[in-house]
Amino acid sequence: MAMAMDCRSVFPGRGGIGRYAENLARRMPDLGSEDYVLFTTNRQQERICNASNVQQISFDCGMIDASWEQLQLPAILEDYAIELYHNPCFSLPVAKEKAKLVATIHDVVFRERPDMVEKRLCEYLNQWTEVACKVADCVIAVSEYSKKQLVNFYGIESSKVEVIYNGIDKKFRRAQKEEQEKAKKRYRLPQDFIMYLGAIEPKKNLDRLLDAQRIVKEKHPECFLAIAGGKGPMDYDLEKAIRVRRLENSVAVIGYVEEQDIVPLLSAARVFVYPSLYEGFGFPPLEAMACGTPTIVSDATSLPEVVGDGAKVVATQDSEGLAVTIETFLLDEEEAKDYAVKGKERASLFTWEECVEKTWKLYQRIARKPERKA
Repeated sequence: MAMAMDCRSVFPGRGGIGRYAENLARRMPDLGSEDYVLFTTNRQQERICNASNVQQISFDCGMIDASWEQLQLPAILEDYAIELYHNPCFSLPVAKEKAKLVATIHDVVFRERPDMVEKRLCEYLNQWTEVACKVADCVIAVSEYSKKQLVNFYGIESSKVEVIYNGIDKKFRRAQKEEQEKAKKRYRLPQDFIMYLGAIEPKKNLDRLLDAQRIVKEKHPECFLAIAGGKGPMDYDLEKAIRVRRLENSVAVIGYVEEQDIVPLLSAARVFVYPSLYEGFGFPPLEAMACGTPTIVSDATSLPEVVGDGAKVVATQDSEGLAVTIETFLLDEEEAKDYAVKGKERASLFTWEECVEKTWKLYQRIARKPERKA
């Protein structure tokens, strides 16, 4: 059987969808004798997978490119005799032809909270998600919450939506003290600090985190907050938000963090806080938990489902409650240790091996092929 996986989201600087597609593409060929074709853009110069049953083909198109998907892709699937095509990034071709079609729809924030998405992107994703729900043989959701919202907003039959959780890379583990100290020095951080890591955009609810920091700082002047991450697609003036709260001396905006420094910084933080208003899954809290750092998330969307009992959950608009929870972790050593252990245990349940295995079995079921070879 010839399978095609769309890897246009895999390119230098890739985000969460790109990491998801990359893990599927690298691991899937080990599970059976199928031939795989990986579709990439010209931005991806390196081979994603070197297995002998994998062919990688680059196209002059974008990660989000309706004209390529609708006008060129159907003929490409025919030319390569593709029997099953999986796009890990929402959209599918209307002209179905012979190939079975699978799409992963990570969230529907563009439908549920359009105020959080740039208008043109919002319209695009809404349109093609509606199409994907109609033409797909199966849709993969990365959380039960996302599945529920797909059914609610797009009327897709529940039986057509399969929940398969993302995995956490094995590199996320407690870093050695020496690694932590080097990372803190590189980013000019104090011995003790609270940390946020994620996109800098309104959806991430950083106003509430800054409000909580101001409250905690009144009792604990040494309390320091590090905000890490690149700018998101929606404008948010973080510097102004810090300035109006007079937090210039107790908040560091460290921006993009080099890949090799993420684990040491997450490990070094006393507390990790992720107060996001909307997530289809939510990688950063699990990654912090895997590093043994006590973690706090908001009660929004998929986050309580994903972190389970491995993190503290606080209401999205409750700055005072968030401040109290941060303070508890800072002052109560036993509580912090307890959540460090529970967080690591919870994060260990999310592996790429299980994600890929479940996805592979889904392919087989849709294509009506026998189970995995012995």
